Amino acid sequence: MQRGLREGSPVRGPETPTDMPGFSMPGDHHGVISGYVLKMLRGSIGKTQTSLAERLGVDVSTVQGWETGRRSLTSLRVSDFRRLQTRLAAFGAPATGVASLHDAVEADELLGQITSGELGNADVQHHPLASTVHRRRLVNLVTWPFTGITPPQLRGLPAKPGRGPVASHPVLTIAAQHEFFDQLLSVAERASPEDMPVLRRQATYLLGFDKRQESADWLAVQHKHAFNGSMTANLTSGIAARSAAVALARHGDADPLRYFIDNTLSDERHAAANLTYWAYWLGEINEPHTDDAYLITATSTRSWSGVRLANHLLEHLTDQVNAPLNIHSLWQLVLARPELLEYDRELRQRTGERVETALDDNPADSSTVELNNLRCAVQLANR
Repeated sequence: MQRGLREGSPVRGPETPTDMPGFSMPGDHHGVISGYVLKMLRGSIGKTQTSLAERLGVDVSTVQGWETGRRSLTSLRVSDFRRLQTRLAAFGAPATGVASLHDAVEADELLGQITSGELGNADVQHHPLASTVHRRRLVNLVTWPFTGITPPQLRGLPAKPGRGPVASHPVLTIAAQHEFFDQLLSVAERASPEDMPVLRRQATYLLGFDKRQESADWLAVQHKHAFNGSMTANLTSGIAARSAAVALARHGDADPLRYFIDNTLSDERHAAANLTYWAYWLGEINEPHTDDAYLITATSTRSWSGVRLANHLLEHLTDQVNAPLNIHSLWQLVLARPELLEYDRELRQRTGERVETALDDNPADSSTVELNNLRCAVQLANR
């Protein structure tokens, strides 16, 4: 009889500090994201909750608890969590989905630590947004309950529909959503842009997903104070301005993003840092970082190829929120690395096709100019 999976130390392992400010014990929050990913994985291998429980050697109520988030996967011992991943893969679950289960647990931990309210009186240095520069892969999971948009790494899962009405994404209560953004707004106000820039920047970016007007008003005031009619001076402040401008664009105010592109990114140093941040955000720079200082070293060493970035930008030239930044970034990438089009015929062809599609979308005048420049770059590379 196969050994079942048991609760124990959290998935992060024995090194996880649970007696320090800013950390919550396993079980203090619902694992709605990892639970939903597990449900998708179960659907992809065509198993019911009962049949999966039998194969795993656990009670069906355990699987039900995992999927609903009432019994968070973060409560599993590290060895048992890895065994769960191994078994899911052996049952035929897609490797990318199985790997994403760990990211989903991390997203649940971040959500739980913020919404628990325990961070309210803690030193901001213990905040989960203060210690690591997060990437798109994780942030898309964190924001999934708010956007309803399935993260790219999970879109290939051939999930089978369940019986009756089924939620199309992880669900947080309205109260939990408000608590999450209230806590973010509080910590963003307390975090000094000089002393805790990563915390403030990442909290600011996430506030862009809050649909309430008070967050939009706060972002607008902060943006006005940050720029004050002048271009951002240093590279890390430039990335902070980028995050704020993108957050405001998500609230429907595109002017700050246009200002950022026309002013801050007109400086070569900031333009290069913008591309480097893109590369890190998308995982093209593999090494994780705890602050934005990597922008300086990674920009000077050209430690990333730009292929992944180019492919990502090509898929988002008509994005409703970020199209101007995506178009400008692609044009700057081609200027900085012309070899991308010169030596990659497939990328060159796809660039030509995507540019024509974007031009048909009637972009703003400045974006139209850059798209026409990209069209010319493709034509030159074809010679």
